[in-house]
Amino acid sequence: MKIYSLIIMAALLVGCQPEKEKIIIPEGKVGLIGYGSLTSSKQMEQQLGKKYDGPVQIVHLTGYQRNWNMVFPNNLPHPPVDHIIMCIQDQDTIIPQSIVNPNLEAKEGAFMNACFFIIDEQDLSIIDRTEKGYERIEVTQSIREFEVAQGKVYAYQALPNYTIIPVSNNPYKNVIPDVYLEFLNAAFKEKGEAYKKEFEQTTVGFDESLILECSIENDSL
Repeated sequence: MKIYSLIIMAALLVGCQPEKEKIIIPEGKVGLIGYGSLTSSKQMEQQLGKKYDGPVQIVHLTGYQRNWNMVFPNNLPHPPVDHIIMCIQDQDTIIPQSIVNPNLEAKEGAFMNACFFIIDEQDLSIIDRTEKGYERIEVTQSIREFEVAQGKVYAYQALPNYTIIPVSNNPYKNVIPDVYLEFLNAAFKEKGEAYKKEFEQTTVGFDESLILECSIENDSL
């Protein structure tokens, strides 16, 4: 009798759980997940090259974790305006071989905080160009906070040939530019201490020796 009571109670608890909020993404629009420095309207405007007045909502992606394992060759100009990264190592200016960036990787049972935007569908081609080394994947069903009843949501994941575990024994090889971390800190100030703390908790850590003082230079110089 006791076992049956427990089963009934469990069924009632499941049945009493509130349904997810359902949202509709308007026709001609798509959802976009930002999980690195892309956490504000300002950053989105820099990506798109125009004003952004859509939503910026903190959400969680289930089945994914953030990892600093996207490595982009520094001899390829960086978007959006063909930048290269120059760094300081032992008071010398160096041009590192590769730049380490955050990545979105699938992991069962994991989750991570991120930001949700809605942009014009035609602007996806702009993001595709600026997210060099990444591919666009659909994550419509992976948002914890709501169910997307209409429309699609995308995020960017590193291509396999740009996904490695960066090593720190050669400063000319893999570098995390301090300027990128400054972008992140600016985002944390805007989103608050709780967002920063959860960002760190839902991110695979990295070797801090990868961080170097860097500047962004135009490739034409």
